[in-house]
Amino acid sequence: MEKAVSGTVAGDERPELADALLWIEEKKAHAIIAPNLDRLARELVVQEAALAQCWQQGGRAFMADQGEILPDDPEDPMRTAMRQMMGVFAQLDRGMTVAKLRRGRRIKGEKGQYAYGAPPYGWHAQSNSQYLWMGLVTAAG
Repeated sequence: MEKAVSGTVAGDERPELADALLWIEEKKAHAIIAPNLDRLARELVVQEAALAQCWQQGGRAFMADQGEILPDDPEDPMRTAMRQMMGVFAQLDRGMTVAKLRRGRRIKGEKGQYAYGAPPYGWHAQSNSQYLWMGLVTAAG
């Protein structure tokens, strides 16, 4: 079982996916299971490469939201097209989200505000400032 790793990281940065595919090759596992295709990979090439390697080694792929992802069938090109379209839209969604976050950080930075994600625990972003300050943590009551 792979610990939760974002589908947004590149395929070569997902050692657990590589391990799962190796287990299928070594017959230590028979299938890959994921919540859905975009959790398996957010890039079409990573999705297709992982599925191809799984199928080539005799493995199966299951997604909780749609069941088994069947290998390509020359008699059913629509199956391949629909799977790849889901991958295309997952990649588009990722790209749109990244662009929106970059744009938001840039705009906050241009306004002189802190634009670098959530401050570490115990630190606070000062209003209308790009600087952090450490606050005292007190118990309520």
